Amino acid sequence: MLCLLERLLGFADLKSEISNLKSVCEGISRQLHGWANSLQNTEIKGPRYLTDKSRRTVVAIRDRREFLEELRRSREHSEEHHQTTTPRKNERR
Repeated sequence: MLCLLERLLGFADLKSEISNLKSVCEGISRQLHGWANSLQNTEIKGPRYLTDKSRRTVVAIRDRREFLEELRRSREHSEEHHQTTTPRKNERR
């Protein structure tokens, strides 16, 4: 539609605005394509196929991943803290 408007004589004075809109629309189109592609590559077939049990499983998997990531960050923080507060063998406090 914007390509057509860009070529019509009545819209010649809006050519730069139409060009900007085309760029924005192309970006949105790429985002939508990426989103649709990511949905097609999931294990979930669609809302029609989701049962309460499968929904709980998906949530449990996500929660487990988040929890493990939190544990990893906590462990790293603890190790960093331990290294800065533990005296070396030849040092005294």
